[in-house]
Amino acid sequence: MILTAGFLKEYIKDYYVAFILLSGFVVTLISNRKNHIKNVKFLWSYAALAFALTLFENLEDWCDAYGKPVWILYIKAAVCYSIQPLLIILQLYIIAPIKQKLLLLTPFLIEAAVLIADLFGLNNIYGYDTSHNFTAGRLHILPAIVLCFYLILLMNYSLMLIHRKKYSKGMIVVFISFSAIATTLLEYNGIITGHTTEIAVLEMLIYYFYISTVSNSENQKKLYESRIELEQERNKLLVAQIQPHFIFNSLATIQSLCYTDGDVAADYISVFGNYLRANIDSLSSDKPISFESELDHIDQYVTLEKASTDVDFTMIYELSIRNFKIPPLTVQPLVENAIKHGALTRRDGSGVVKIKTEEHDGNIIITVTDNGAGTKATLTDKQKQHRSVGIENARQRLKLQCKGTLDVNISENGSKAVIIIPKNTETEDS
Repeated sequence: MILTAGFLKEYIKDYYVAFILLSGFVVTLISNRKNHIKNVKFLWSYAALAFALTLFENLEDWCDAYGKPVWILYIKAAVCYSIQPLLIILQLYIIAPIKQKLLLLTPFLIEAAVLIADLFGLNNIYGYDTSHNFTAGRLHILPAIVLCFYLILLMNYSLMLIHRKKYSKGMIVVFISFSAIATTLLEYNGIITGHTTEIAVLEMLIYYFYISTVSNSENQKKLYESRIELEQERNKLLVAQIQPHFIFNSLATIQSLCYTDGDVAADYISVFGNYLRANIDSLSSDKPISFESELDHIDQYVTLEKASTDVDFTMIYELSIRNFKIPPLTVQPLVENAIKHGALTRRDGSGVVKIKTEEHDGNIIITVTDNGAGTKATLTDKQKQHRSVGIENARQRLKLQCKGTLDVNISENGSKAVIIIPKNTETEDS
């Protein structure tokens, strides 16, 4: 037991730094697993191989200390000889955009075949006598040649990056290449031994922090671009709600009134100005407004619509609750659709649009109905597009600003739009 404890103490002492670095590497990978960093599967493989190398490198001392059978040393040599080029191969997979990945494995597979053959005592690359002494085989130079082959590829790729003026990534890869080459030369010449794992993990940690920084920068850029795109789409939707022909009709009506009744024309100019201001203000608004303000906007629209059309219609208000907030331009587009594509289809003036509010099960319910032609109405593609734009815009604003919903049902007897808003402190007036 004393011998076992002493050996364990020495083992921990020799490989303490390696295990600390590996643990830090693994914790870093776990902490950033949701960041969707490229080639992270290779990084996990790299950590696993580095851990295996750390465990197997000390097996020789363990076999000597406890007189273990020599076949364990053969396995140890085969595993260590295999892992070292695999670490460089994984670095190439992670760093370089290699297309023929299977072809890249050819030198390693040749070496692996010879290493496996040596497990049966052929001693092509390595061998051990009964006293656990290492003996080099006639092909002992093969692992060094294979390792150098992959190191040259890694260095060549790093220089290509510098040549292509990708300096940030190029310098990182040059550092990794030089450190890998220096570590290999020092290890094979016996100058610095037993530190292969620490250097390998440090190389990947440095590269991982680099790609994490790049990934975060790219994500921030994409987020910024998506926000701009969303804002542009939002503005397009809102601007699309104000139909040009409605503006032209309103202006034509006001112009006509200027010749017949200046006072009435002045009143309509005020209504028209307030209507446009409400639409424009909504472009920059990201907060709900009072339902009373939305009603004022609806009244302005109804006033202008009645003045510019020769078909009459009736507005009915059944408002059992009014003291709540709602995103701007959510009810008005529904009323506009109900008038244009509903009430005005009844050319005899019997068209009716009803706005109803009520509270039910902790929700505020707003219903807009009309008795128009509904599914029987003949609409142009442009009219259909305008109606869908207004509805979709209202639906998105309700969802984002107050977690509300909007459902629209069109039947043969007209249309019915229902808004449901949770009644909470965000939608109630203070």
